[in-house]
Amino acid sequence: MRIAIQGTHGAFSEMAARRRWPELEPVFCHDFRAVVAAVHDGHADAGILPLENSLIGSVTQTYDLLHEAFEDGVLHLTHEVLLPVQLALHAVPGATLAGIRKVMSHPVALGQCRDWLEKHLPGAELITEWDTAGSAELAARLGDPTVAAIASVPAGERHGLATLATRIEDDATNQTRFLVFARADAELPSARAANGGGPLIHKTSLIITVDHTPGSLASCLQAFAARGVNLTALQSRPERSSPWTYRFYVDIEGARTDHRLVEALDTVEALAANLIVLGSYEAWTEGAVLWSTPRPVPPHYRKKPDMPLFDRRQYPDGTTVQVGSLVFGAKPPVLIAGPCSVEDEEQIITTAVAVAQAGADMLRGGAFKPRTSPYDFQGLGVHGLRLLQEARERTGLPFVTEVMSWEEVPLVAKFSDMLQIGARNMQNFALLRAVGRSGKPVMLKRGAGATVEEWLHAAEYILADGNPNVVLCERGIRTFERATRHTLDLNAVALVRERTHLPVIVDPSHAAGVASLVPALSLGALAAGACGLIVEVHPDPKTAKSDGAQSLDLPTFAELARQVHPDRSARARAAEAWFA
Repeated sequence: MRIAIQGTHGAFSEMAARRRWPELEPVFCHDFRAVVAAVHDGHADAGILPLENSLIGSVTQTYDLLHEAFEDGVLHLTHEVLLPVQLALHAVPGATLAGIRKVMSHPVALGQCRDWLEKHLPGAELITEWDTAGSAELAARLGDPTVAAIASVPAGERHGLATLATRIEDDATNQTRFLVFARADAELPSARAANGGGPLIHKTSLIITVDHTPGSLASCLQAFAARGVNLTALQSRPERSSPWTYRFYVDIEGARTDHRLVEALDTVEALAANLIVLGSYEAWTEGAVLWSTPRPVPPHYRKKPDMPLFDRRQYPDGTTVQVGSLVFGAKPPVLIAGPCSVEDEEQIITTAVAVAQAGADMLRGGAFKPRTSPYDFQGLGVHGLRLLQEARERTGLPFVTEVMSWEEVPLVAKFSDMLQIGARNMQNFALLRAVGRSGKPVMLKRGAGATVEEWLHAAEYILADGNPNVVLCERGIRTFERATRHTLDLNAVALVRERTHLPVIVDPSHAAGVASLVPALSLGALAAGACGLIVEVHPDPKTAKSDGAQSLDLPTFAELARQVHPDRSARARAAEAWFA
């Protein structure tokens, strides 16, 4: 293996390359551009360049070279190397630290030792050289005891220098990330054994150029987020020929052949002004931080299972879903209560305290509200999530709240204990996949016009994306009957208990739309086999900003809670002790 390296014997680039290929033959080059040329012209099998340092950041010259040299597709990235960087101060034998007047090194190395130099050699002149090991070679050639070089310990020893100080880098965790590249028609041997024997992980690096319009970059990045593709780095560099416009370098987890990445790159290519795939390459795993675990293959690329994941034959005894200490699918039934929407701090705190004292197990409340009219109250957004968080802290009740779009899943998941998919979004498949990737328990409400089969297959989307924690929620279907908001389909409750192993609960508030019917429908739902209830409660339903007609007042909910939880008195005493 002939590896083109910027520097001379003992350079950090050589040390990094030898972590991959210990027996390599170095092809020494004076600068980064010469390294690229050596590989491009066939004088070396591969080249290695430093890309970024954990202390001083990006090596911008490398980023610019990637754009210039890789655009024609002749070269591509093949491997990544992480090298711990330990720096030392060297001078000719007999020199002393007190006598040093000049310090030479590569500008990156000087930057990594800035604090040490200011403390120990505050008056020394700092001289930038082409290479760390090259500066050690030059110091040996000069023979001047007032001149020192910053380089690795092996580089100093190779050139017969004395080491005046070691570990002078400003942070002990200092390391540099290198990328190896080769001609596209070349095949390099895998260096897995030299990679600590860890799992073979891939990364892909891109250059994206976007139009200078609002949202153009966000649209490209969302193409990855929507498919669960993790970005590990994003770097911008200016376009020289067009002032104040930029190209973006993106590192992402996964190989170019991964199904999710294939979809994402197709989308980005359509959205971006220009896309260059620099290469998919073996990531360095020894001592490296792996930001996320490999994602399962998307369900639409998988072979169809012999039976649906929701099918009860998968788990004949049924499954449970745990939210904190609560268990859906076991006894006693879970009682969820709270307002349709979070209106202000007083309203949500008052409700949360009251339902907790009455015996509720969990709090509900909408921070983002889908409304028929765009002029109706749409919720408080993030402020509403913070108020729900405060209510949880005050009462100890976990909370469930609705998420309306896949873009908002990370935000809502950060605050909530359980994500709710509302009836209007039951077949929003991008959203279903996103909550499937979230890792949070999900309550999936049945659409007002959805069949049981459609409802169950909506749950399949979440299950197939790796999230087994799905609770089904029957909330009424639209029929010819107009006396109530919807018609509570208790047939569906009994039927899905036969069809699926997933727990099912009932929302009688939305089914009836009439508060007086909610207690009777609640008890009927439990009798039909529901493992829980989610009901709307408001301190003053007449003033509610949404769904006041179907919301129970606090005394009525307390009576319902007594019937759902016969041990309510003991629960109430415990709650009162908590609040005291």
